[in-house]
Amino acid sequence: MISLLTTRKCGTMLASLLNRREFWGGVALSSPFYAEFFPWHWAVTLTLPLALCVTLYPERIKAPHASIVPIALLLMIHGVALLFTETQFAYQVFKDMVLATFLLAIYLLANRDTSDGLFLALLPLGLASSTIGLFKAGLLDRGYLIGFILDTCASYPAGSALCVNYNNLGLIWLVTALGCLRGRLWPLLPILFAAGALSSSRRFLLLALLLPAVWILIDRKFGAIKAAAVGVFALIIISAITDPVSFERYRFGAEPYTVLFGSSESSSHTASANENINRSAPLIILGTMGDGTLGTATRLDYWNLAFKSIGWLPQGWTYHETFSCSFSPCTEFHYPHLTLLSEWIIGGALAGVLAVLFYAFPLSAVLRRREPLPIALAVVILPYSVISGDTVFSLPICISCILVALSSIPRKDWKSF
Repeated sequence: MISLLTTRKCGTMLASLLNRREFWGGVALSSPFYAEFFPWHWAVTLTLPLALCVTLYPERIKAPHASIVPIALLLMIHGVALLFTETQFAYQVFKDMVLATFLLAIYLLANRDTSDGLFLALLPLGLASSTIGLFKAGLLDRGYLIGFILDTCASYPAGSALCVNYNNLGLIWLVTALGCLRGRLWPLLPILFAAGALSSSRRFLLLALLLPAVWILIDRKFGAIKAAAVGVFALIIISAITDPVSFERYRFGAEPYTVLFGSSESSSHTASANENINRSAPLIILGTMGDGTLGTATRLDYWNLAFKSIGWLPQGWTYHETFSCSFSPCTEFHYPHLTLLSEWIIGGALAGVLAVLFYAFPLSAVLRRREPLPIALAVVILPYSVISGDTVFSLPICISCILVALSSIPRKDWKSF
């Protein structure tokens, strides 16, 4: 009898857990973050619990927020442009469209606020990667290189950066940090902040200043005190891990690097490492913004060419060839590095307006709700998405954040319209 009751209780708990559609929707929306480290066919398995929940506990999909209209229209424009114009990077364009549609479908199926699922799913990824990054930074300053990183990366990454785009890595740690602002997870923040500060990402350093303000809004009584404590502990971690004097000895070849966990191939890469590894420290990274262009000097040539390319009418994907041949021997993937201009070139002035609304609609919607975390999510992705990707769909991480922010706005039943 006791065994039967226990079985029924476990079955009820399992059913209750599986029926948390919004939670599993958030877990599914974390898949682009995991895809930075693992192949997509592994990351996509995070959607399986949501698929199981939708299958076992079907419910009517509620009306989505109107902010998804620009997303849907831009997807249609991209598809039409792909039919009528050619690009040697069609696979990348198609992949971006598929992933954006995939994430939009998750948002529609989730029906409610997905932030709990996203933040919980990101916690192990953010903490594990930031801890490994700090460990690697400490070894680097003391003359040790990690063999499998040396073999995998095109060049050995500076500081706490890993074999992932360091700006995307900084964004992962920022979003994980936002999740830690709630509840009792805030003592983990110094690890994330220290790793981000040593990642070479200027955007992380600037946007990290936003988090104390968000924290104060969430916890008006102790938010400022906790933020100050996190800042102090993050500085302690940074000072304990970094060793500038030692780093310079190894960097310029006064002493040879030692390869840990490496192979004979790793050892053959060590000689060139001295010339390729740069120092990553907050003041040094911020100092690169003092050239009068706020650190955008590498983007200016791309932006100038993009401004010359825009017109009122759609031009499709022809700009890919223009940029590829202007900045490489017509083989490498180059683009404007300003998504608003990319969209304008692809779909004309209409697509340019829709691209502005792509960012403006979700941001204004969450601002009206006055909930700090959704606002912060919508804000932190702007500097990443706008000046990093080819189009608004090029960074799935940013699309996930937009959709999670939008999910905080209660959706209505279709009958109420």
